[in-house]
Amino acid sequence: MIAAAAGADVTVVEKASVIGGTTAKSAAYMWIPNNKYLRATGRTDPRDDALRYMAKLSRPRLYNPDHPTLGLPEWEYDGLTAFYDNASVAAEAYENVAGLKFGHAADFPDYYAHLPEDAAPTGRVLFPEESEGGPTGGSILIETLARACERANVPVRTDSRVVELVQDATGAIIGAVVESAGRTIRIRTRRGVICATGGFTQDPELRLRFLDHSYVGGCAARTNTGDLLAIAREVGADLANLNVGMRAPMVLERLQKDPVAVRGSFMIPGDSMIIVNRFGKRVISEKVPYHDFARAFFDWDSQQGTYPNNPLIAIWDDPARRFGGEGFGNPIPPQGDDDYWVIKADSLADLEKGIAERLETLREYTGPIELDTDFGATLTGTVNRWAEMSAEGIDHDFGRGSTPIEQALSAYFGVGAGPNPMMAPLADQGPYYATILGPALIDTAGGPRVDKNCQVVRPDSTPITGLYAVGNCAATPSGEAYWAGGHTIGFIQCSAYLAARHITKA
Repeated sequence: MIAAAAGADVTVVEKASVIGGTTAKSAAYMWIPNNKYLRATGRTDPRDDALRYMAKLSRPRLYNPDHPTLGLPEWEYDGLTAFYDNASVAAEAYENVAGLKFGHAADFPDYYAHLPEDAAPTGRVLFPEESEGGPTGGSILIETLARACERANVPVRTDSRVVELVQDATGAIIGAVVESAGRTIRIRTRRGVICATGGFTQDPELRLRFLDHSYVGGCAARTNTGDLLAIAREVGADLANLNVGMRAPMVLERLQKDPVAVRGSFMIPGDSMIIVNRFGKRVISEKVPYHDFARAFFDWDSQQGTYPNNPLIAIWDDPARRFGGEGFGNPIPPQGDDDYWVIKADSLADLEKGIAERLETLREYTGPIELDTDFGATLTGTVNRWAEMSAEGIDHDFGRGSTPIEQALSAYFGVGAGPNPMMAPLADQGPYYATILGPALIDTAGGPRVDKNCQVVRPDSTPITGLYAVGNCAATPSGEAYWAGGHTIGFIQCSAYLAARHITKA
């Protein structure tokens, strides 16, 4: 739409049979630094502070606040500055061109709002107004953009897969080869090609080849199989950050039964919900943001030669069922809904047996692991310690409920009472419930390296004329980070705007 509004003749080619990709499954939060809604409240989001916040989390080991690029590789720093400088402008362009109306999560905190580098800890998140911040935001966003394409006479060809890019004698991209309806067609372009194909979450071979850990899959669109990697390599693109993934825990049985619709567990509700490993120990605050939560799966125990936290087991009691609900991958189902992924028992001892039996059915995701022989005794100790800390209201082990984002994420499905509304002891008697969580991807974030205009570059950093990559198919300049809710789509909407603006000026 941005390119069409600037006078370009645009065709959208979509591999899937429907439009929307992973975004359609999301809440479509968009993290937009220095957005106009934040400024309208009288708050500020200073550029230098925002860049320090982003850089510190993107490359913690490299971060240097006194360095010209804050310690980051130059291309990553340029990507972050381009994002800060243009994200709000891009959002306003979508309002004007597509008729998109935003709601403002004025008080929703960043995921690291407690860090001193975050000078604007709230107010950066926007969402489609009609969704009211709920899980339907993605479908609303896609419908709005589709209507805008229709008004602008931009055709959208579904079931059409790009298999090759066409270059001229200088190496510039002048077209694409597309497989559609059993035919192979060549589309010639006057300005170039913008790729927004998603990552490679749904290709198990590529996940094993490139990612730094073994993931069970993810909630990205099933068509996100990394098509662009080979295509871009053929035309000389430099590839970067292929080891990077954006992560979340996922209910394994939901992945097993419904891999198309499954979502990561982005919010873990319940004051009397605890999560333990297969040794019966808590290993993390259950309320930390999903990207960080998923890191816990890969803690390595060199004594036992295993990942003791992979998988993890969520356990809750009958009172916690009031926090059940649809959306955001809630592991506690709404009462009355099909709860096939939930293990139920009248005692913790029987719950242990049920968990052990269920693990046997999930070995395609977990491997041949079993509960520790002392799981029951250790779990009893864990539950007792949890009760003591709940009475005090302080999680001395992992600080549950101590950061603004933990409080905000917990509040969506509701919190309890007591000295810490996110902590309550498990009931003395059953029934008890459990489900099994594994490490999943929202999507990968590596691919062709791009410049500040989202133009794909060669290993020597010279741009490939006419080739752009935006979103999860491109190498992310955000490195290891997941700054806040809406990190992914906020960055994508800005990248798409930059690519469209540049290609129409080329």
